[in-house]
Amino acid sequence: MNRAIYILSRFGTDLVSLLSRAANAVLFNGSTAQTLSSRAYIDGRDSRFWRGMGKLINTLFFWQDDHIKAAWEAEVNRARYTLQRLEGLR
Repeated sequence: MNRAIYILSRFGTDLVSLLSRAANAVLFNGSTAQTLSSRAYIDGRDSRFWRGMGKLINTLFFWQDDHIKAAWEAEVNRARYTLQRLEGLR
C-alpha cells in the first residue's frame, strides 16, 4: 500500500475511533479509553440496552462478522502493546 494512502487510511480510522470514544464519554457517561463498539461487547452481556447497541453497531459494520468483538480485541491488543512498551522503559 502506498504510504500516503496508508497514512490517510490510518488517520480516518483513528478519527472515527476518537469520535466513538468521545460519544462514549459524553453521551453515555463512559470511559474515553473505550469505544462504543467495545463497550457494547462488554456491557452487552449484562445490559439489554448495550446488547441492542451491539446489534445496531454490527449492522452498521455489516462487512465484518462481529465488529464489536473485533473492536474489543483490538483495544485489548493495543493495551497489551502499551504495557509491553512501558515494561521496556524500566
